[in-house]
Amino acid sequence: MLTQISWRSLGAAAALMAVVAQAQAYTEHTDRASFTAAQPSQYLYTFAAPNIVSILSSAQGDLADVSTVGGDPHGQAQGSNVGGSSGGSIDNFKPLRFDFLQPVYGFAFDDFDLTPDESPVVSVSFADGSSFTHVLGTVSTAFTPLFYGVSSAVALTRVEVFSSDAGFDYQPGNRANLVGNVTLGVTAVPEPPSMVLGAVGLALTLFVRGRRRSSRSRSAG
Repeated sequence: MLTQISWRSLGAAAALMAVVAQAQAYTEHTDRASFTAAQPSQYLYTFAAPNIVSILSSAQGDLADVSTVGGDPHGQAQGSNVGGSSGGSIDNFKPLRFDFLQPVYGFAFDDFDLTPDESPVVSVSFADGSSFTHVLGTVSTAFTPLFYGVSSAVALTRVEVFSSDAGFDYQPGNRANLVGNVTLGVTAVPEPPSMVLGAVGLALTLFVRGRRRSSRSRSAG
């Protein structure tokens, strides 16, 4: 039977393994080359205006639903890019949302509608229930494309993106946003084996130490 200290050791090790796994589950990319290296199997989407954008399809079938948060159940193509839609009209001030219909392990885009005093805000949700929201960088020259990508060992379930600035606490509704070259990656990213093995080794070490201490305590008694 495991003693209390052994259970504590195993619990601590398990918690550490969970933290390590979550920390290593995804990688953010600031250039398309590194994203492509992580996601060699991918689908790149450009759009043709004027059209609504509601589904991103592929040779594997439909990969994502596209909608506008607080607006229409779709986006709108603008040039070769896509933005939000409300009441059937273009509305780039609302967040654009991508809900994935099949396992997707990478998502990338170029943001084309930025000025130097604003930043894209990206929220990413994963199949394991975890998520994050990050404020991205800025551009030095207005309307210079800004690339962002994320690749993951855990499937993505949803991505939302909008633009904002510090004056509005990076909340949606005050800045327009337009994205293009939307890319969905379908290559599962393996978790770094050295980190996983290290966590397992630590768990075993803590367990063995706990058993030894318990044995010594019983002998002394």
